[in-house]
Amino acid sequence: FLYNAFNAPHFPLQAPAEDIARWRGKFKAGWDRLREERYRRQIADGLIDPKWPLSPRPEEVPAWESLSAEDQDRYDHLMAIYAAVLERMDKGVGTLVEGLRKRGQLDNTLILFMSDNGGNAEAGVKGRSVGENLGDAKSDVFIGQTWATLNNTPFVRYKHYTDEGGISTPLIAHWPAVIGEGRKGAIEKQPGHLIDIMATVVDVGGATYPSEFKGKAITPKEGVSLLPAFKGEKIARTQPIFWEHEGNRAVREGDLKLVALENKPWRLYDLANDRSEQHDLAAQKPEVVKDLSAKWDTWAARAKVLPLNSWRDRDRKAAAPKGSKKRLFELKAGDSLDGAQAPDLRNRTLNIVAEFDAEKEDGVIAAQGGTAQGWSLSQQGGKLVFFIRSGGTTRVDLEGPFEGAVQAKATLAQDGTMTLSVAGKQASGKRDGLLQKTPQDGLSVGDDSGPPVGPYQEAVPYKGTIRAVRVGLGKK
Repeated sequence: FLYNAFNAPHFPLQAPAEDIARWRGKFKAGWDRLREERYRRQIADGLIDPKWPLSPRPEEVPAWESLSAEDQDRYDHLMAIYAAVLERMDKGVGTLVEGLRKRGQLDNTLILFMSDNGGNAEAGVKGRSVGENLGDAKSDVFIGQTWATLNNTPFVRYKHYTDEGGISTPLIAHWPAVIGEGRKGAIEKQPGHLIDIMATVVDVGGATYPSEFKGKAITPKEGVSLLPAFKGEKIARTQPIFWEHEGNRAVREGDLKLVALENKPWRLYDLANDRSEQHDLAAQKPEVVKDLSAKWDTWAARAKVLPLNSWRDRDRKAAAPKGSKKRLFELKAGDSLDGAQAPDLRNRTLNIVAEFDAEKEDGVIAAQGGTAQGWSLSQQGGKLVFFIRSGGTTRVDLEGPFEGAVQAKATLAQDGTMTLSVAGKQASGKRDGLLQKTPQDGLSVGDDSGPPVGPYQEAVPYKGTIRAVRVGLGKK
């Protein structure tokens, strides 16, 4: 069993420049025209029913023709980066498939290829384009609501919501040994859900889902096996399918779907005729609303979804300041602080002084944080590197060689200026201000003991002597 979770196309969008260049200009037709073309192609390919109307462009998304040539070029660039990321992911899937083919295992391997949610509009109408060279490893790029509207054709809304634009994703099943020629390329109309994947794997493996593990009761299996659908048979689903995400909720039974935004009333749709959710039937069928909403309430209580605002309480707690209130940390080789003991970096200037003996081999002198937030001071390829990761990455390199006892100073100023200096030599860089969040991961001296925060895929401990590391924080 292999669970292969590609980062693509989650933000930040990053791809090789030559890949991005191949896609430049291919989206200059704009989201309005491309959306119409995609809608017609979906109908022609049998992906959607021609009865389903194309949802209108949201009011906040401008008409493509109303944009200046400069804005059209910027939006084209964002989507070219997105396409390049998808292309690389596609090649990654191809590498995996080719490996199975060479080993003679492709026909007898079940491959389930899917996404976790609909198109993402979180970057807003303008999208996000942070960095000097958009798409490179230091940039932070995402397409935003405009192109997400195209991605979700013909549906409404986006990731976060339980309307079809937020929850509808592709699922491609490949298993020649079981999926016969007659089903090859077939489009399955029966709905499936993420919770069905576990049930399917258990069924395919001929296993029995346990009721306990190491003497402790475990959560009962949800979902049903999709294996019958691979063979053109009916899925044995006896219960409705339920959703809840950050207060948005939905339930589907057969072709009827009840859906609501957070703190908003239920809406009812007949998905067989209106999967793009344009004609609310709630007022016409109050008895159906009552029945499905009661079933949702029962499920929500059992699944511990209630109270609906509990996710906000969790977010508030997660957003609370973490880390130590101290402003000066004096550390030595081998010291390690967990997240609660480590410096609270949020909205603070940073002053790091490290005293160590020069070493020819690469290694981490000190690091705090992980793959989302933090900083590191390391030696890489004969250079001393000060690295900050937060909404993108910024690095400052100071050329060696370094000899004997070294005192290195690394700073982050209020305006985002980063400096790195050793014995009169100095290098500097610029990021977008101070860190806005404190890392959950802690601080280590002589290693990067958590998820790698620095410019390395795998941290290497520093082999030389580290005498002291001092971390000072400015006032908020």
